[in-house]
Amino acid sequence: MCSNPASITFQTASGFSICVVPVASHTFHIRVNRTGLFEAPSPLTRLGIAAPPTSPVNWHTEYVGDALHVITDEAVLRLDRQTGSASLYDKSENLLTRQTKPPYGGGADGFGAQFALSDYERLYGLGDQYDVPLMKRGHTLSISLRSNRVHAPVPLLLSSNGWALLVDTDIEHEFDVGRSSPDELWFHGRRGELAYYLIAGGTLAELLGKHARLIGPSAMLPLWAYGLSFICNQQTTARDMIEDALKFRREGIPCDMIGLEPTWMDRPFDYEAPVRWHPEKFYIPQWMPEGAHTFMGALRTMGFKLSLGLYLPESPRPGTGTGSDDIGPSWYDYLEPFVAQGVQGFKLSTSVPVQEQVHLPAAEEDEEAESALTIAGAIGKIIQEGYAKQTGKRPIVYTPVGYIGVHKYAAMWSGGRRQPHLSVLGLGLSGIPNMSVDMNLHNPAGIHFGFFQPWSKVNSWAYWRHPLLLDADLLALFKTYAKLRYRLLPYIYSAASVSARTGLPIARAMPLAYPDDAAAVPLQNQYMFGDELLVAVFTDQVYLPDGEWIDYWTGDKYAGPAHITYRTPPQAGGPLFVRAGAIIPMWPDVEHAGQRPADRMELHLYPGSDRQYSFYEDDGGSLGYLSGESAETSIVCTQERGGYRVEIGPRIGHFRDMPEHRDWNVFIHTRDKPASVKVNGESWREAAGARKDPAPSHWSFNRRAGLIRLSIHEAAAGSPRPARMEMMYSAEKETRRSEPQPARYGGKPGKTSGELEKELEIGLETGDEAKALSALEQWWEVRAAGDRSPEDIREHWLYLNGLFVRSVERKGRTLGDVLGEDPSHRFQPGPDAGAGQAYEALEQMAKSIVEYDNKQRGRTNEIVRRATDIIVRELDQELSLQAVADRLHLNSSYLSRRFKKEIGMSFSDYVLEKKMELAKELLLIGTTVNATADRTGFKEASYFIRVFRKYWGVTPGEMKP
Repeated sequence: MCSNPASITFQTASGFSICVVPVASHTFHIRVNRTGLFEAPSPLTRLGIAAPPTSPVNWHTEYVGDALHVITDEAVLRLDRQTGSASLYDKSENLLTRQTKPPYGGGADGFGAQFALSDYERLYGLGDQYDVPLMKRGHTLSISLRSNRVHAPVPLLLSSNGWALLVDTDIEHEFDVGRSSPDELWFHGRRGELAYYLIAGGTLAELLGKHARLIGPSAMLPLWAYGLSFICNQQTTARDMIEDALKFRREGIPCDMIGLEPTWMDRPFDYEAPVRWHPEKFYIPQWMPEGAHTFMGALRTMGFKLSLGLYLPESPRPGTGTGSDDIGPSWYDYLEPFVAQGVQGFKLSTSVPVQEQVHLPAAEEDEEAESALTIAGAIGKIIQEGYAKQTGKRPIVYTPVGYIGVHKYAAMWSGGRRQPHLSVLGLGLSGIPNMSVDMNLHNPAGIHFGFFQPWSKVNSWAYWRHPLLLDADLLALFKTYAKLRYRLLPYIYSAASVSARTGLPIARAMPLAYPDDAAAVPLQNQYMFGDELLVAVFTDQVYLPDGEWIDYWTGDKYAGPAHITYRTPPQAGGPLFVRAGAIIPMWPDVEHAGQRPADRMELHLYPGSDRQYSFYEDDGGSLGYLSGESAETSIVCTQERGGYRVEIGPRIGHFRDMPEHRDWNVFIHTRDKPASVKVNGESWREAAGARKDPAPSHWSFNRRAGLIRLSIHEAAAGSPRPARMEMMYSAEKETRRSEPQPARYGGKPGKTSGELEKELEIGLETGDEAKALSALEQWWEVRAAGDRSPEDIREHWLYLNGLFVRSVERKGRTLGDVLGEDPSHRFQPGPDAGAGQAYEALEQMAKSIVEYDNKQRGRTNEIVRRATDIIVRELDQELSLQAVADRLHLNSSYLSRRFKKEIGMSFSDYVLEKKMELAKELLLIGTTVNATADRTGFKEASYFIRVFRKYWGVTPGEMKP
């Protein structure tokens, strides 16, 4: 007998009773036991993990011989009434999976079931399984926390054949995923009835969405929790903690949370009695326990949040329970005073680190020990609900161990792992999206991965892992990534909202992101971070799926599908690619999430394909988002023939403290300068120079940085029309842009106009007439040749005149000095002038500049030209005389003498001049000081600042507009 009226029960020939409940149109709940009694809720429902159906499901049954068919709108479950074996079909009656042996449960043999596997079927899930590949076929895996080095075993399997299995139990059990028999999957537990869910239809991502609707959405962490967290050494005192926090602020490294290990308290927390601050380490005068004068107040003043460590109990205790019905009077009362003082997070820990638990003897088999699977989820729920009741806000609760359902109340964390990315991606494939592995600060690859996790954490624990203790190179790299992480927080938070709604994690394994790409599916060392960013970790082998991809660090473009060997540039720790067409909302640089700008945002666009993006916002801390207090902005980018269109819709929705108006600083990453830009139908003028903030109704283009920049007011609330920006190119330019570019390692892509301008400048700089004229000719063919209006011809002619002026002024001359009174240089394109006439005039000017320079100092030595070519192209490197001489196979003294004679200044002075000119240009367009230092080859920003101030007489900060 089954207590659920929307169910069907029958008994098999071997005496097992089976109860089937269609809990959704795609999901069936199946229970098997010996008694025929199914009145008590199954384990996951009893524990509050699985949500009961909220609406009736349309289903009916049909009997075909000994087969019972349970039919819904999306699936068919066929049951053999003699054996109880089940087969699952989609709505088109395609077989998804079938049981090869009768299921059993409720007897002396425990419970279990066995399913057939097809030849090419791939299975994912089962949580965080230590050092096991993401694809689980061929492995035997234990759903246990004891002596298993596993942080979160999850009894969920997703199949590439379009079905999923979730075992409904809190009892330890084991999966054999095609190991004992390659074409069979089985699971077995030692006691209890059999209960499980079968989910039908869809890709892995769609199956995760159906699982999320069954179990419940993941918690949205506070906005600041997606930034950077730092956990102090376990011997830390209040003074040490404040000093750690000050180091972050003094060095300009953004960070939001400071955490303490469980040694902060006066005695071990046993969940049965209150604790207090350690009287020596964290002394607080009793007459003034709260306020800005306390160490917690000092942290708040600096913009930090505080988390406290708690040890998890090793087995259930009164007042904790393993489900909502067992909780009773909450021990959260013991935490209320600390929350009142300002604590906003709790770090749950095991008394023995998980990575060391493999050495512990297995506990004796008993019900209490097995129930430990659910302790972390129950405690997370108590803290989350108690904190919400006390403050009306979200805390961050993070735990090293968990089970299915823990994602609704807590984030996961792990200590160091040999393959840390597999923990993150494996849990993402198991319905637990918020996972972070302790960052390895001591190599670039560890920093790279550490900042591209769902949430990022530096954990000192028993060590000294503060970034300020790193060497200069690693510290500079850490700063680069920390600042990038905070600039990306709007993008990350939007991805987190998608995860909460759909189960699709922020860090998406390639089988999730590209299920139909056979080359992508088996890859484990790369993943999508949100919709637009591809991250590769601990490898130099990268696969780029179909489409165009932009190297975030260098701006180089690649055409996929392609396998490449990646050379990480010095300013990075690993490969990071942006998908062409990407739409990425960003913040400007901030020290912590509390500084987020209210009314001005950045929007970074990467033209290349049509794309639509929904930017999500809420207040970042309260529970209002659960009741719809949020807003979304639709952003649509369209690649059209001859142009690129951007539409930014009005915000839909509302949340507390939402700004009334917003401006978007739009950055379009392209090497191609448009012929015209229109905003809301009005033609805007190009700003004179690449200033940081173009004037209203102006746009700027910086060739060297590859950026178009302008500011757009968002559409007013309720407006039927979005704010619109249109960027138009010439017809020939669009033809060249539309041609697919091969991957860099499979063939060289065509040169952009920006690259050709750089070659033209090098030719003029070094007196290489052939190089200069070749670059000029190619540039003109791309930008100005063919049937053009006189206005277009004049614009391109004036643009190159400006380039010529800059070239001669760098040498202390004027264009008039160089060109003299030659009448051919007085050409001004008029109404009847053609492109040919304008080009001839420009060609003559370029020749005259080269000729004049060669007369002034004699024809530049070929060796010197090659040296200056290296310098101009590689200003982001450390350029020593010896290194360049070695590349040219020369004696350094000889090169030094020739350089001085031909250029008129020493090698080092010339390099410094070029670096300082580039630095000035970058700062004037709004590049940060740290990024400018990196782009000009300085390892330490402090040294760069000193050199810049000595050269220009002002600091880089003063140079920025």
